[in-house]
Amino acid sequence: MHEESLIRSLLRQVEELAQQHHARAVDEIEVEVGPLSGVEPLLLQDAFERLKDEFSWPRAELSVLQVGLDVLCQSCQSESQLKDFRFVCHQCGSTSLKIIRGDAFRLLNVSMQVDDSFNGKPQATATQHSTDACGLPLNEQTSHP
Repeated sequence: MHEESLIRSLLRQVEELAQQHHARAVDEIEVEVGPLSGVEPLLLQDAFERLKDEFSWPRAELSVLQVGLDVLCQSCQSESQLKDFRFVCHQCGSTSLKIIRGDAFRLLNVSMQVDDSFNGKPQATATQHSTDACGLPLNEQTSHP
């Protein structure tokens, strides 16, 4: 199953992030799935529920954000969301479109619990780590509430 291998890869990435941030627990993993990603959200969720116990966070939740297919017209530079996979610009009718969102499976955010190094008290930390459809990193941010 394709989704199972994606979840295994996702959980390995999250495990690396958790180790980097000395996390005690991972609470939530948020991913984005587009209509051209080749990923079925229900199968993704099922695979996550089966595989999460193999990793260190059996209480972690998977949040799947389903996004539309956003494009940029190369002719008139307008951005729009395609309906029914009809690759035609809504503004000028051009078929010269560039996909800007909706063709990937991305790790958006990982919510984890870490120990604050200053006072030793547990803190929730949100770590954003984006990847493209192949799992290659795009950016990383950490915020402390």
